[in-house]
Amino acid sequence: MKKNKVKLSDVTTYKFGGTCNSYFEIDSEKQIQEFDFQNIDIDNIFVIGKGSNIVFSDNGYSGTILKPNLDFIEYNKAKSTLKLGSATFLPDIARYSNAHSIADLEWLIGIPGSVGGAVRMNAGAYGYEFSQHIQYVNFFNLEKNKFETQHKDYFNFSYRESENLENCVITSVELNVEEGDPVKIKERISKNLQHRKATQPAAIYNAGSVFKNPKGYSAGYLIENAGLKGHCIGGVKVSEKHANFFVAEKDSKAQSLYDLVKFTKSVIFDKYQIKLEEEIIFLGDFN
Repeated sequence: MKKNKVKLSDVTTYKFGGTCNSYFEIDSEKQIQEFDFQNIDIDNIFVIGKGSNIVFSDNGYSGTILKPNLDFIEYNKAKSTLKLGSATFLPDIARYSNAHSIADLEWLIGIPGSVGGAVRMNAGAYGYEFSQHIQYVNFFNLEKNKFETQHKDYFNFSYRESENLENCVITSVELNVEEGDPVKIKERISKNLQHRKATQPAAIYNAGSVFKNPKGYSAGYLIENAGLKGHCIGGVKVSEKHANFFVAEKDSKAQSLYDLVKFTKSVIFDKYQIKLEEEIIFLGDFN
C-alpha cells in the first residue's frame, strides 16, 4: 500500500478538486491490517469508492484518503447469499444477478457507485434500499485496530443513512438473495436502463442525485417547480432533464457547484419553507 499524491479530479465523477498528498489504495485485507495508522489522525481519514457522491474542494484535501480495491462477487447458491467486495461496481452486481438468475437486484444497474458507498449511504431506487438485502457487513475498525463483522441491525439504516461506521473501512458485505425468473430479471434490467436514459442526464460530469427527497416530496419536483431548471453558476447548472441532477462543464470548479447548491437550498426554503439536505458530500474548504 503506497502513499501517493493524487489529483482529486481523477478520482471523482464530477472531476473537481485540488490535490491530496496522503492517498493510499488498498488491494487486500492484509494490507489494511499491516498499515501503520499510528502516525495518521484517523478522524481525518476519508474512504472513497467510485467517487460518485463526493465533491472535493478546489484547494484540495488535507486529510488522508483510503481507496479499497476489493472487487469481487461470491455466490453461495446453497445458502442463498452473495458476498461482495466493497469496491464492487453496483451495475456489475445487476449484470451478475442477470447471469445467475438472482432476483431483486436489477435496480442496481444504473447506480454509478460501489458497494461500500451503497452501505454507507443506504443507496436506493425504484422502491428498493440496499439495506433490505444486507445480512452482515465486514469492516476494519480503525479505532480498535481490528476486523469486525456486524449484523445489519447494528447500523440502524434509514433513508440514505447508516450509523456506527465512523472510522471504519468497509471490506465486504453479505446479502440475502433469492432466485428468480431469468426472463423477468432481464426485462426489469432493460426497463430500468430505459427509464434512467429517458429521465436522467447523460452528462459525464455529475454525481447523480444532489439532494435527498424531503419527507412527502420529490426534491426534483420542488427544484423544477421553483423555476430553477437550467440555472447555471460558473459552468455548473441544474439539469434540464432532471432538476435534482446538477451537471458540470469540463474544467468547472467545485466552488461553483457548492454555490449552486447553497443558492438552490435558499430558493427552496424561501418558497416552500423546506430545508433540502444534500446527498452529495463536500470535503475540504469552501467559501
